Amino acid sequence: MLQGTNQNDTLLRQLHQAVEIRSSNTLKLQPKLIQPDTTINFDTVRQASNTQQAIPKQSGTRVSERARAQAEQSIKLDSLKPISPTKVETHTELPRPGIVLPEKSLLRDKPDWIIGVYILLLILLASVRLFFNKYLNQLFHSIVNYATSSRLFRDRSVSITHAAFRLDLMFYLIFSVFIYQFFNLFHVSFGQTSLITYLIILGMVIGYYLLKRLVYSIVGVISDSTQETSEYLYNMHLHNRVLGLFLFPVSLVIAFASLQNPRTVAYIGLLVCGIFYLLLIIRGAKILITKHFSIFYLILYLCTLEILPLIFIYSMVLVKNGIK
Repeated sequence: MLQGTNQNDTLLRQLHQAVEIRSSNTLKLQPKLIQPDTTINFDTVRQASNTQQAIPKQSGTRVSERARAQAEQSIKLDSLKPISPTKVETHTELPRPGIVLPEKSLLRDKPDWIIGVYILLLILLASVRLFFNKYLNQLFHSIVNYATSSRLFRDRSVSITHAAFRLDLMFYLIFSVFIYQFFNLFHVSFGQTSLITYLIILGMVIGYYLLKRLVYSIVGVISDSTQETSEYLYNMHLHNRVLGLFLFPVSLVIAFASLQNPRTVAYIGLLVCGIFYLLLIIRGAKILITKHFSIFYLILYLCTLEILPLIFIYSMVLVKNGIK
């Protein structure tokens, strides 16, 4: 039994030496003779030698000649088996499916501060609409009905005063925005930033109406017509409040609508201002005629305090900037 085991060890040792000789001869090949398709797999040779060493050495068992021949043949075939070129796997990460919303670039040249002005105007309008809805109806009716405006002039309660203050503030803000937009469309510049320009216009509008009210009060005292002057100034504020409500949508269209020619909307707003100014002149003439005011003084009154300031503003602001 020991003799059979020694023979098996001798055969395995000879087989292992043959594999080492073949592998050493393979390593002596010149690089020019090795082609990419006939590359010898050294891992296979190493695996074959490990397989040869892994043949069980069982005591009392003989390895048949056929098994050894098959083992040798499989080792030869595995050692001469070419290695296929290494494939480089490329992984392309595809975008994950999801909700893709359409995008549209918006070129906006409107200043951001104007949005804050509109928010303040909406708050003022909502508060008046919510708490003083009855006064709004009377306000619109007073523009075409002199009796309604006279009743409002005589009955000036606290609630009407609060609503009137909010609407006056709304008029100053929106009228200044409209003038700023009008100047911007016709390239009238004050040499300042947009916000500073708006604040300058707002100050000029408030100063104009304060100065106008002061001049009217002085003239009323001089001409001994204080009651008529106060009623006319009250109707002026009524018309301004309604004008501010009409200019609000016009200014919104100019600011946010994509129009090919926004100057048309500006002209419409200017026409609305002209209509309300004409209605105010007619109302003032009616007040003075009702109070038996002289026609000569009426024309002098209106021309001096209404028409001349507008001509002066037109010549100072518009003509100097090339708008005719």
